[in-house]
Amino acid sequence: MSPTNVSKKEKAEVMLLYHSDGGLDLIAGAVLLNFGLDILNQSPATSLFTWVPILLISSLKNRFTLPRLGVKALKADEKIARSWTTQTAVGLAIWLLIISTLIISDPFDMQAKLSTIGQGDVRNLIMGIVGGIAFAAAGWLIPLRRFFIYAAILALSSLISYFLAPVFVPIFITAAVMIVVGIKLTIKFGNTYPDPDQDKQKSIKDGK
Repeated sequence: MSPTNVSKKEKAEVMLLYHSDGGLDLIAGAVLLNFGLDILNQSPATSLFTWVPILLISSLKNRFTLPRLGVKALKADEKIARSWTTQTAVGLAIWLLIISTLIISDPFDMQAKLSTIGQGDVRNLIMGIVGGIAFAAAGWLIPLRRFFIYAAILALSSLISYFLAPVFVPIFITAAVMIVVGIKLTIKFGNTYPDPDQDKQKSIKDGK
């Protein structure tokens, strides 16, 4: 079926299937975790380790997800399916660039301007608002409902932490939730969609 002939509802179902492997949750959670470590270590810039997980999306999707699902189930050809992976990686990179600029670099001196709001760590407010909006946008655009939950967790924990804890605390909380959910989804996906290569090898052995 041509992608242009796929309805909005069918496209949403395809995207839900494509991201049912938990890969996006794992990668985004790992990026968020490493970003929190950058803040904890008072790094002057986002470290290379924070960017590395984004590079793994292509490998995960092409070697783990697509062989199990097959492009036929995704109602698209291989080129289009791979473009979804690229779009996901680019979206994550832009999100990381924005939050690292606002939280770590702060070139517009927003933290000093917003510090008049109260005595808490203003970075919590920035992280809760910008990070929450980014996750909610991902949940709406992809669409994935669980990203609305991540958005709520990040926004709520950042608001609570404003007076009580450093900014890396809500980041670690949200990252932990995303990684746990990602692991569960990956295990479930692997059990639901077995590796076709392993099935072929098993069939050959049984035939012998």
